[in-house]
Amino acid sequence: MIEAVTRRLLLPAHERLRGRETLSHYRALRAGEARPPEDLAARREAKLQALVDHCLAHVPFYRERLQAAGVTRGADVTLASLPQLPPLERGDIQADPGALCADNFAGRLIRYSTGGSTGEPLVFYTDRRKEARHNAHKLRYRAWHGVRPGDRQLDFWGSPIELDRQTRVRWWKDRWLLNQRLLSAFDLTTARLDGYIRELRAFRPRLIYGYPTVIYRVASRMLERGSWPRGWRPRLVACTAEMLLDNQRQTIARAFGCPVANEYGSRDAGLIAAECPAGSLHLAAEHVVAEVDAADAEGIGDLLITNLDAYGMPLLRYRVGDRAGLGGGGCECGRPLPVMAPLAGRTNDFLVGRRGKLVHSLAPIYVLREIPKLAQFRIHQRPDRSLEVQLIPREELTGSELDDIRGRLQRVLDEAVAVEFRFPEAIAPEASGKYRWVVSEAMEAS
Repeated sequence: MIEAVTRRLLLPAHERLRGRETLSHYRALRAGEARPPEDLAARREAKLQALVDHCLAHVPFYRERLQAAGVTRGADVTLASLPQLPPLERGDIQADPGALCADNFAGRLIRYSTGGSTGEPLVFYTDRRKEARHNAHKLRYRAWHGVRPGDRQLDFWGSPIELDRQTRVRWWKDRWLLNQRLLSAFDLTTARLDGYIRELRAFRPRLIYGYPTVIYRVASRMLERGSWPRGWRPRLVACTAEMLLDNQRQTIARAFGCPVANEYGSRDAGLIAAECPAGSLHLAAEHVVAEVDAADAEGIGDLLITNLDAYGMPLLRYRVGDRAGLGGGGCECGRPLPVMAPLAGRTNDFLVGRRGKLVHSLAPIYVLREIPKLAQFRIHQRPDRSLEVQLIPREELTGSELDDIRGRLQRVLDEAVAVEFRFPEAIAPEASGKYRWVVSEAMEAS
């Protein structure tokens, strides 16, 4: 679709039909960048206090917790006093997710699940308000790099290769009306990489978005083949969901000849930060409040996020499972948004399947995170490609359930590898404090 048609007609109509005010939020964010930092601070505090009032009125979990802390109205909580409230842990949500849902959002909640950064499957709920503002921040960040709403976008994401009927309808709508194409990140054979390069050459996206490990492999293959068309480059490659390593950034920039920027967020906490053209990671301050809990000598600690736009299932001081720090001072780009320190550990691995094909770690994670009986998991692939799967169940898994997990993991790898289950008392984090839910020694051996 012609980009101007998508930008002016189809995208606004799509968002209205979805009940989302994404584009009006986007315009407000762009206008707000010209305001002084003290104005931003006042707006954030007002949003925080309105959220607390909402929690007291409509969310049983927070009503009890806030009143126990002496909070009876939103004005009792400020940005400065927020750290006095107890953090929200994943276990709090897992114990009784309904108690965290607002009673005035019945019938309007959207169910999601995530493995998060801890390998602990989590079911949570979002709403149209949160989604719209999350998407508005994405559009704002990308506009910094010259990418406008409706511009052609190609995503390397965790989509299945085979699509059901409903997914095909959405795929058609995104591809032909909204200028968004989706390529699966899960099965990276050489033939598929070459096919993706042909897709890039034909579509010529202005924005490439997705997992850095996958985009890095596509970029490496492009450099190997020398197959990028002359006379045209994307405006931005935006990486998310994993650590963007320096060597990956350099290779991607060299292959695509455009800026490479990091976007940081999570399904449950929302969009948290993104990189500006000057290289700083700016907090989405109108959308979230970020705190660092128990910081070490370098200022790195557990990240706590309060999403100011999450009203269906509010998240106050939510421990997201990542470690980070908050930077000091401003940025040479001149924008008033606070700066985060570089992320301190978000990493995934590929698994190795039949004939050496690479399978993104999210493919097996999608298998395990949907199992209600699981509290936590970790997958370890040995050099011979066999799997050791550590499981901490909430209740005992039957033999047939384990056989089903074994078969689904083998289908992901397209190979009948040995799958051994272990049931440890606990799954320890790495020395960095991060959990790795997938570790592959087969990658190192290949």
